[in-house]
Amino acid sequence: MARICIDARPAVIARGTGIGNYTYQLIQYLAVLDQEHEYYLLWPDDGTEPLPMPPHFHFHPMSRDRREEAEQLPRWLEAQGIELYHAPDNGLHAFPSYTCPMLVTIHDLIPFVMPETVRRGYRRNFLEKVPKVAREACCILTVSQVAKRDIHSILSIPEKRIQVIYPAQEAVFVPGDPERARYRLQGKYGITAPYILYTGGLNPRKNVAELIYAFAKARKYWDREIQLVIPGGFSSQAEPLPLLCQALGVDQSVLFLGFVPMDDIVTLYQGAELFAYPSLYEGFGLPPLEAMACGVPVITSPVPSVTEAARDAALLFNPEDTTSLVEHLNLGLWETPLREIMGQRGLTAAASLSWRKTALKTLAVYNRILDAQ
Repeated sequence: MARICIDARPAVIARGTGIGNYTYQLIQYLAVLDQEHEYYLLWPDDGTEPLPMPPHFHFHPMSRDRREEAEQLPRWLEAQGIELYHAPDNGLHAFPSYTCPMLVTIHDLIPFVMPETVRRGYRRNFLEKVPKVAREACCILTVSQVAKRDIHSILSIPEKRIQVIYPAQEAVFVPGDPERARYRLQGKYGITAPYILYTGGLNPRKNVAELIYAFAKARKYWDREIQLVIPGGFSSQAEPLPLLCQALGVDQSVLFLGFVPMDDIVTLYQGAELFAYPSLYEGFGLPPLEAMACGVPVITSPVPSVTEAARDAALLFNPEDTTSLVEHLNLGLWETPLREIMGQRGLTAAASLSWRKTALKTLAVYNRILDAQ
């Protein structure tokens, strides 16, 4: 039996984001799959109630203030006799103790690859902190071959120290009755017609403006009303999008829903006619797989990390070519035999991934590191 520490704070603080969901799902499945090791979970120090966990999981409150972390965390790891420390949030809150090995999950290097799309303070901290933590880690986990390539080439980390373990969509994403789903959504969100869905945030690298341009152009040729539905919280970077809709005359057909709880996100997928994902860069790109798990046809930009998992289950368009996107919107909406093939292939692609597999592979890495000590 070994003592393993996981920084579980993102499971609370960032739940609903890629890193938050990754952390949450990982600890939930480790609690079921691993009865051998003792787990110590760093937890927010704001009074947040711990998750229900088995007896061999322990919670320890830890500040997110970097000065306090830098002083307290290494001391605590040593005092508890921790034998392996896992930082799942790109290492941004990792302060290694030299009494135990450190494992870091780096999800992407977007602040290096597309710095203009990242908030200045976050970018500065990321560029300063992540290379140092990556060098100090005994092993780096990442979520795609593309991310592994970036970590190797940009941070000069040897490939043998980087392991790809794919995450997965959550188990709640399953097919449903589209008409029933739309009925549930109508009163709450004003969805009154069949709709194209996009999820994944409104950061500029997500390229949502291009999707709106293509939607405005394509709908002129449709013989029935189709809406474009976009959940997600707004930031200053996204403020031009409603103005763009007004300028294009589609402000009544494009619905910005703001924050949507998980239950309604699942329903949004289940009711969609088509899922469109125009992103320019992803570390992994989970939303297309969530749509596929719900049986929804998917069109996506050929971001390599997305196509790694989606394989031949999605139609690929050029995200910087409006005409290409218009053509694929039409194919995905109106070509019934193709839609059926895409839906079936999507279900197969999504079924190839699971959080059980992710957790088992992560546990195998833990054991390898522990055995090498």
